[in-house]
Amino acid sequence: MAPISAVRGSIQGTKPDFTAAYNRKWPHAYFRAHLALDYMIPDRAEPVFERIFADYRRVRNKSRLKIIDIGCSYGVNAALLRTDLDLDDLYAAYLKASGSLSRRQEIEHRAFFRDRGLRDDIQFVGVDPSFRAVRYAKNMGLLEAGITADLETRDLTVNERCVLAGADIIISTGCVGYATERTFARVYEASATSRPWVVAFVMHPFSYDDIAAALRGFALETKVADRFRQRQRRFSTPTERQAILKAMAKLGMEDRLERTTGYIYASCYISAPSREAL
Repeated sequence: MAPISAVRGSIQGTKPDFTAAYNRKWPHAYFRAHLALDYMIPDRAEPVFERIFADYRRVRNKSRLKIIDIGCSYGVNAALLRTDLDLDDLYAAYLKASGSLSRRQEIEHRAFFRDRGLRDDIQFVGVDPSFRAVRYAKNMGLLEAGITADLETRDLTVNERCVLAGADIIISTGCVGYATERTFARVYEASATSRPWVVAFVMHPFSYDDIAAALRGFALETKVADRFRQRQRRFSTPTERQAILKAMAKLGMEDRLERTTGYIYASCYISAPSREAL
């Protein structure tokens, strides 16, 4: 199986570049760029996360959960999981001319989420190098705390490790391929005492093998949950489609859905201690 670095190189230059939208003071450009490609994985992942949270509560006999979201950006996963909003609601609120969040007024944005009764049985800690995006999510009350570091290139500080300690579940929807086993291992090591589960949606054609191997070092067993495979977004161009299908073929990945639907899919990986593996 080709390493993530080889797969990343094979499709470099064909994927859309969202970099400019990921670290602005306000999330409007982020949502506009994603809506253009019908980006939907946070919405598709939300009921899967809810099901796994319920399983975790049953297994661990816990009600309040601390969730670490790797690649949290503007706190979209937290918004969907802590309110009754769906992704279309957020697209409309931010992007419609009359949307509740269309104006760049912090007090209005904070009230929008507060008035939707943010659940307090789930606490989110975000991990993302985009410091403005994390700051926005914290200011809105979506994240309890945030770590703005590129953990591909440096270790966590003592204070950052304290923020991650006591986690129940680590999630991700789309950062694998940018974040590698280095990031996941550093996050997990900081929270390992509480033995969190890890649930990651990984966009095709990126491999999860190196991350699974790193988590195996913490005595976690990783399974791919085929029943939870979900659409991520549309192909951005014919060139991207060709590059991704070529990479999937090289990796021996089944590509029927990508070939027939016009969408890129994401596989769901669940890592847990072997006696708790789902």
